[in-house]
Amino acid sequence: MNAITNWSLDQLLEIDPFDLENLVAFLFRKMGYKANVTSRSKDGGVDVEVKLEHFGLSHRWLVQVKRYLNPVGVKEVREYSSLRYREKVDGVIIVTTSTFTEDAYREATEHNVKLIEGQLLVSMLNHYCGDAAKNVSDGVEKNSIASGGAVLKTGESVHLREPATVEGTRLTLVITNRNIYFEQNSGGLFSKKPEISRRIEVRDLVGFSNLKKEILLVVGKKKFEVIRIQPKDILKVLNVLEQLKTDYMRGESLLRLEQAKNNFVILTNRRLATIALGGEESLELKLKNIVGSEVAGSGMFSRQKLIISEVREAVTKHVFEVNDAKGWKNQIDEAVRSA
Repeated sequence: MNAITNWSLDQLLEIDPFDLENLVAFLFRKMGYKANVTSRSKDGGVDVEVKLEHFGLSHRWLVQVKRYLNPVGVKEVREYSSLRYREKVDGVIIVTTSTFTEDAYREATEHNVKLIEGQLLVSMLNHYCGDAAKNVSDGVEKNSIASGGAVLKTGESVHLREPATVEGTRLTLVITNRNIYFEQNSGGLFSKKPEISRRIEVRDLVGFSNLKKEILLVVGKKKFEVIRIQPKDILKVLNVLEQLKTDYMRGESLLRLEQAKNNFVILTNRRLATIALGGEESLELKLKNIVGSEVAGSGMFSRQKLIISEVREAVTKHVFEVNDAKGWKNQIDEAVRSA
């Protein structure tokens, strides 16, 4: 790839969506504004907050960044225009790598929404941030040789690259046919060096559960671990994980998962276990050692408890506080019969 001295739409479409938000914030700072990227978990539809303060006068704008190929329509403009009134700001800016429909432009003029389409964004970047284009193009070139910081093995192919918050840290989730990588950028936005902070072999994946806007990954051989992932596009990640089931379900596979108080309760086709939210495994029962199950506590205001009898040298009873204790009992009984 030849050195790129100017920004282009193709280059912007190669940039990670999180980095595009940082790039837009960087652009506004170059233009003399104060600009900050919002927290992913609390953005409320806002990607960047922009302020201009001079001689006691202050203006505040909220920016939404869309890395799109198709035109942005009136629906999106109407949705984000409400931020102006909800957040009590001077206006809203929508930035996209694509274009806007005519209806979107008409809607925007009624609510003081400023629209920056792809070609205008490129012009602004070339004017204010021309020196940064070469550094970002170098990063794109490296990513085409390998998958970011991951060096792929022969026969390994990337199924998905997706921005995600993993245990509170913003990373890039990379899923291949063999591994799950958590990729983290070191250095600044325009001199970023992708590094792999963790690798999980697909064959070590026990299963996953979808809980609202996050995915709980269960991994482990001897001991379980639950990893919380909040991807930007959760449906895309769930679809890829479903496709991988044929690769990891040949071994131990997840049957049921629940977060109960300060523990995760995990049932697989081989064992029943609890893990403290901090990560430490506190109890493990092999299905072959389970000899009985019952549900106790059926009063109107008392929560039902699941009681599991385990035999080793003697019979021991373990109490689990879970939602739908009867459902857990039935599934455990079925798993024990099949083990």
